[in-house]
Amino acid sequence: MNGREKQVNLKSKKLLLQAGWRNSRRLRFLLYSVFAMITFGLLVNHILPEQYDLEKGSVSKETITSPVTKVNQLETQLERDLAAESVEKQYRIDQEVTRAQVDRMQAFFTEMKTILADKNADQDKDKNDKKEEEKEKALKEIDPAMSEAFYQRVAKLEPSRISDIQVISLEILERMLKQGVRESELDSSRAQIDEMLVTSSLESDARSIVREITRNFLIASEVYDQERTEALRDAARNSVDPIMIRKGEVLVSAGDVITDYQYGLLKDLGLLREFSNPKLFIGLALLLAVLVLLIYLYLVRFQKEIGQDNSKLMMLLTILLLTFISMKVVALGQSLEYSTIGYIAPVALGTMLITLLLDIRLALWCGMLISLLASIFFNEGNFVLFDYRYGLVALLSSTAAAFALTGARNRTSVIKGGLVASLVSVIPILINYLFISGEGDGLLLLQSLGFGIVGGLFAAILTIGLLPILETAFDILSPLKLLELASPNHPLLRKLLVQTPGTYHHSLIVGNLAEAAAEAIGADGLLARVGAYYHDVGKTKRPQFFIENQMHIENPHDKLSPNLSKSIIIAHPRDGVEMLLQYRIPKPIRDIAAQHHGTTLVKYFYFKAKKQTDGAQVLEADYRYPGPKAQFKEAAIVGVADCVEAAVRSLARPTPSKIEGMVRSIIQDRLQDGQFDECDLTLKELDLIARSICETLNGVFHSRIEYPAS
Repeated sequence: MNGREKQVNLKSKKLLLQAGWRNSRRLRFLLYSVFAMITFGLLVNHILPEQYDLEKGSVSKETITSPVTKVNQLETQLERDLAAESVEKQYRIDQEVTRAQVDRMQAFFTEMKTILADKNADQDKDKNDKKEEEKEKALKEIDPAMSEAFYQRVAKLEPSRISDIQVISLEILERMLKQGVRESELDSSRAQIDEMLVTSSLESDARSIVREITRNFLIASEVYDQERTEALRDAARNSVDPIMIRKGEVLVSAGDVITDYQYGLLKDLGLLREFSNPKLFIGLALLLAVLVLLIYLYLVRFQKEIGQDNSKLMMLLTILLLTFISMKVVALGQSLEYSTIGYIAPVALGTMLITLLLDIRLALWCGMLISLLASIFFNEGNFVLFDYRYGLVALLSSTAAAFALTGARNRTSVIKGGLVASLVSVIPILINYLFISGEGDGLLLLQSLGFGIVGGLFAAILTIGLLPILETAFDILSPLKLLELASPNHPLLRKLLVQTPGTYHHSLIVGNLAEAAAEAIGADGLLARVGAYYHDVGKTKRPQFFIENQMHIENPHDKLSPNLSKSIIIAHPRDGVEMLLQYRIPKPIRDIAAQHHGTTLVKYFYFKAKKQTDGAQVLEADYRYPGPKAQFKEAAIVGVADCVEAAVRSLARPTPSKIEGMVRSIIQDRLQDGQFDECDLTLKELDLIARSICETLNGVFHSRIEYPAS
């Protein structure tokens, strides 16, 4: 194996290794996982309050205030229990009880009448006394609860008097039971019977009989209504407004002995270290899992190039993390004095960097995710996790900044984008003040507006500072970086101009041709133009061996063998890549320099070698560029433009038809040679490229009038 084959193998292994880590699914999963874990760590303190190691009866070494505005569950529950206890037990009159007692009294009088009706008119006193004793005994059997005096009085009654006693007794009993008698009120109700009998027309002995019968038959007719009682108590509980613990309210003062109530309050607020709520961790983890999944699905569906390139994915996630970290730093300064300092956070940083380095559509999508997390970073813990005041400001300002940077061509555009973000943030801040805050403090509004304006400018400054770092770290070309590289003052271009002026001017024309052709098919015209400027920098190593630089000198190739001349010519792409690496030129430009000739044949020296050797022992492969072939459209376009410019310049009298014939012949030759096999150019795009190049060349080689001699 010769040295050249070893070099090719090493280069192939390097490319395979690079492609491997860029496309590794395991690494992609690791990137998403690390991103989620870091974001979790940044957010966790914004869902968990600061915790303290305290016990009942211990002395607090510091003053503890409430980190949130929240319902005081302990105090509220106590007030609600008191309100419920104040509701008296509810009773209902049981009509069945009334009816049953009246029926019992009716039956009692019926039997009483039967017993008393047995009395005869016998005048024998001894027999009458014996009869009364029998009646007393019979009455006792009916109801033994009466007094002895009651039985004696009843036994002596005439049957005709029983009816009056019955009517009055039934009337009193029924009235008392229907108006309701509770078990606890039986004594007072029986006393009420005495009051009702005062106005009765009955004789004294009959009144005593009625009194004792009704008092005996009077029972509780009201029963406890548990359902109604509980309903009223629930209503009383619900009528008590929640008692609030306000944010900043002192819960425990330094030196206080922790009481049961204070301990329960601290526990309820999650301020005790041993009572961390695992639900908060699970909820945050689920939220971040959903957000990461949304990023992944968006990239897979709409941005496959970024989603499958781990280098670009790493840069995207890094930008998001830098934005989150900047919000975290600002959130640390949030206090009662500066409650709206969250507006100063550079939330537009993420969308500005993503717009410049990747894609505006991706920036807008990420702007929504950034605004969602901003509402967590700056929440004041009222009752929910998200404070959408900050989310709304973040969404509108970051979106406006992304739109403002569309087509940015210089660093000043970034400042303009920051100004747009600042001005747009004023609108949602005013909305928050007018519709959410209501009649608030005017000074607070001015403070909020000031923070919002500074926030946009802060994002622009950070963007300008981080942009070159990210471009270098991830070898990414932004439009701003391309414009910097296109400057004639770049050291490498100045070197090209000074040492190889012919190559320099050739590169300028190739750049114009490539830019127009790339834009004609929707490729990156700016990348094609700048790539063309640098594609031949390798010629500065041996400038005199390239014909465009051979002014007033003899062609050195006339004295060299075709093989040596070929080696010098095909070395310039490799030499160019080495120089570009030394000057830290980004990879896409280096790739154009390496790929613009592909594996094309150096025809002049190949045929010269064949002529000198009569066609024997000359391998075509030895006279081809080492490649690789063009891997992307811009590299292929620069290669075509490079070849076309040199070929058309050799025409004696270039006409539009000759130019078009030459252009299409070169494109057809490269197509048949397989130079476009590894890039995704279509035949239609090749036709558009040919037309664009012809139009540009016709403008360069237009006919001119002949000026008369003086």
